[in-house]
Amino acid sequence: MAEELTPQLSKRLKEWLLELAGKLNWRVDRVLDSYRLAQRSEIIDVRDDGESISGIRLKVPSETRDNTYYYVSVGPYGAKCTCEASVIRGEVCKHIVAGLVMWNMLSVIKYGRWLDLNELEWLRQTQDNK
Repeated sequence: MAEELTPQLSKRLKEWLLELAGKLNWRVDRVLDSYRLAQRSEIIDVRDDGESISGIRLKVPSETRDNTYYYVSVGPYGAKCTCEASVIRGEVCKHIVAGLVMWNMLSVIKYGRWLDLNELEWLRQTQDNK
């Protein structure tokens, strides 16, 4: 996907992914794994009020288990995933990050707006808890 983008859009996407990695205190390759997961995910629902996208629900494939999917919801007030890391340990998992990536790309495509990670209070709280 990134290879097909215009150079300016590709540069902005790289910056956004690096910012996301910094917010999560993750290595960039882990965020890129989530980016690839987003490409293989199925959109279940998009919250779109006609002016902006305020959240998304996805069906995300497991990286390690065949025919296993996790269900993810992300929005301005929080995120949930049905995987063990999220449910049991309360972590922001790769599936949630895939949801953020998809939410961002839909927002860019439809409204030309990049998701402002600083506006996601739940993402800041996750960072503060580490």
